[in-house]
Amino acid sequence: MSTNAPIKSSKARDPSTVELGYRSPTEYGALSSDGATVYAVRFIAGAWTCTCTGYAARQTCCHTLAAALPRCSFCDRTADVHLYRNPYEAAPIVLCGACVGEAAR
Repeated sequence: MSTNAPIKSSKARDPSTVELGYRSPTEYGALSSDGATVYAVRFIAGAWTCTCTGYAARQTCCHTLAAALPRCSFCDRTADVHLYRNPYEAAPIVLCGACVGEAAR
């Protein structure tokens, strides 16, 4: 007699595919995978938190991981981002490759 263990499947999404809507420097609205629900993602006490059920169960979710990704200061893209230091500005900025090309023109 053989018993098959149940297969665990993850519904977690790739954080780079999560749509975030900017609300403030410490808060985003994260669109759920159902396309209708919007979760509040907030930076509290040095960590990102989320109102989704996944975060409540595991203390992590794709929404908080997405909020923690470095983002282009101009277009909000998360792919191909780099830190640039302008000699005329005090703080460095994060730019993606596409925006660096646009800024150089």
